[in-house]
Amino acid sequence: MTAESHTAGNSPAPQKLHFIPVLRADLISAMKEQGFASDQVNDFQTLATFLGAYFHHDFYDELTELKETYAWFSPSGPHPVRRETRDADTAFAKLMATFESVMARANFMELPQAEVANLGGDHPQFDVKTRTPLETYEVIRIFYRGERTKTVTQATALGFKSKEIALDTLDDVIVFVRFKQPSGMPRKRFMRRNSKLPGGAEPGSVMVKSFRSIARIELPMLLPDVQIVMSRLDAMLLGGPALLGAVPIALNLLPALSVILVVVGAYLGFSGAVTHDQLMKAVGALSVVIGAGAFMWRQYSNYSFRKLKYQRKVADNIYFKNVNNDVGVFETLISAAEDQEVKEVILAYHSLLTAGPVAHSGDLDRRIEAWLKKTFQIDVDFEVGDALTKLEGLGFLTQKDGKMAAVALPDALARLDTLWDRLYDFTRAPGTHAAA
Repeated sequence: MTAESHTAGNSPAPQKLHFIPVLRADLISAMKEQGFASDQVNDFQTLATFLGAYFHHDFYDELTELKETYAWFSPSGPHPVRRETRDADTAFAKLMATFESVMARANFMELPQAEVANLGGDHPQFDVKTRTPLETYEVIRIFYRGERTKTVTQATALGFKSKEIALDTLDDVIVFVRFKQPSGMPRKRFMRRNSKLPGGAEPGSVMVKSFRSIARIELPMLLPDVQIVMSRLDAMLLGGPALLGAVPIALNLLPALSVILVVVGAYLGFSGAVTHDQLMKAVGALSVVIGAGAFMWRQYSNYSFRKLKYQRKVADNIYFKNVNNDVGVFETLISAAEDQEVKEVILAYHSLLTAGPVAHSGDLDRRIEAWLKKTFQIDVDFEVGDALTKLEGLGFLTQKDGKMAAVALPDALARLDTLWDRLYDFTRAPGTHAAA
């Protein structure tokens, strides 16, 4: 694969995104320019800033729970000192439930299990063929966010020609894998059969990886322990010359070996004296054997070089597109979830405040999607129901002439100030946050 190119004229129409791919600062800046009086701009900026801080605090418990639970399943350790024996299945179920909640709030979608099952077996990836051993894993779940079509240029015909290929590409990809664990057999026996788990992982451990800009055909490369497989073209290019060259060598090798054995036997006293003619034949035969060995070594070197070349392509593809690993992924996901929820709330509040009340949630949904399309030229499937639920929990919604409306900016700031004070009011019993 060579340089990637985006062609505006030939690219298919972009699909609707399930998240808002705009920097929060740019989003807020665009909102401040529309529908506010000069004395309201600073108040709106303050509201947006403190909403971010409030949601950050709201996600703290989930981040802590993810880290603490994942510490028991980290493939690299160090694992915590266990005060008591914990039920691994219960802990894993807790990890999955929290992880799924965060993925949903960060607007990730899950790849269907039928498509995940097809990642096993052989997969030609351009000029690289890989095989993914799915039998190594107990759980495989792949989440993604953002899907678009990209045009790449692929070299063909020994590099003399090239062609453009349209690839379905996922903006963000999260791979969640749990390795198989001993079940119905002693651990030592299980480890003997599975002694080479990738990355030195322990049976039952969990590996989480985050990637950026991954084509669908590249998904098999993201799973641990992906293997390079010789393609038919490679087998023909390497095996054809090897077969043609091996035939004359094999025809000369057997007589050469017989001559060498006769000479060696004579020197060891098993047969008569060695004549000068036999010695010359033995030297010639030895050169045939050395030539055969050199030929086999050259073929093995060609195979190793080609395999190393393909392994480098796979490694480069994963290295440059890998964003984070294991517990670091949770930090990234929590940050993404915070960012998305703040954007949704701010968009809904801004629309209701500046463009007026709406009778139905669908009207607000279409209004916000149209605004994003006009302002940032993006097609977003806005989650209006989630945004309205959070606005109601924050106390930012009211009724006006039987329609949904937003409270005034001063009232919203006062409400947010009250909610923030209650976060650290130790005289009150802990409860569910309004934004959750």
